[in-house]
Amino acid sequence: MSLVLLVILVALAAWLWRLAMRAPRSRFGWHTLWRLAVLIGAVRIASLWLGNVAYSDPGWPQGLGYFLLMLGLPEIYFVRSARADPLTWLLVGSALLAASSLAWAELLLWMANRVGPQEERQR
Repeated sequence: MSLVLLVILVALAAWLWRLAMRAPRSRFGWHTLWRLAVLIGAVRIASLWLGNVAYSDPGWPQGLGYFLLMLGLPEIYFVRSARADPLTWLLVGSALLAASSLAWAELLLWMANRVGPQEERQR
């Protein structure tokens, strides 16, 4: 399993390295970055709160709650020490997800600015 993960990570790193060599097209600006960051943050924070509520139910919603909590990965592992107090864990996790959503949005827009046919860039 770890070998498969290692191969996937190496392939992803090679693809990002290749994208870094391309010149950006600057299709998306700051307004797009902020909109995307707010959208990503809202979805991930809402899934954290809804997942926590659903995970505390002993019935079938517990599986859905677990899935919703997984949308906060990998950042949510940084606040696992606050897991003993659920409200503190939710508040600290929400703050961390809000801050990291800007980084995720920047990465997605960075890739979107570099992906596309090479002939289009040479015009």
